[in-house]
Amino acid sequence: MEFEIINTYKNEIIKDFRKYAQEALKNHEFKVSDIKYLVIIEQNKNIKLNELSILLNVDKAVVTRTIKRLEDLGYVKKKKDEKDTRSSKLSLNKKSEESLQDLRGIFKDWFDKVTYSFTEEEKQLYINFMKRVYENRIYKN
Repeated sequence: MEFEIINTYKNEIIKDFRKYAQEALKNHEFKVSDIKYLVIIEQNKNIKLNELSILLNVDKAVVTRTIKRLEDLGYVKKKKDEKDTRSSKLSLNKKSEESLQDLRGIFKDWFDKVTYSFTEEEKQLYINFMKRVYENRIYKN
């Protein structure tokens, strides 16, 4: 019973964030699902397509299509790896770096809205608990 309630809360929070993000992304050319690609590329300079696929736990064909679209939109640069010409290294363009700054503000606004009744200590506890759940997850990549 408690798990079902927690799962319902989690699912509704995710839906709420997705709706909020979709509304906020109307001024951007990418989708909510693209954000994780940009963040991972930002955090892992010159990441290869296959490494990105593993980190996202997404099929390589899906990653290739998404990166191609983001490249066409001018958010991602793809460069052949000098050591292995079969693979490409990914990096962000200035356009995506600016967009990520925008997005961080959007995420912070959402977080501030959904935690408006929390004290600063409660916000930190919430973040710490979520990190621990993430670290304790069963199926890690």
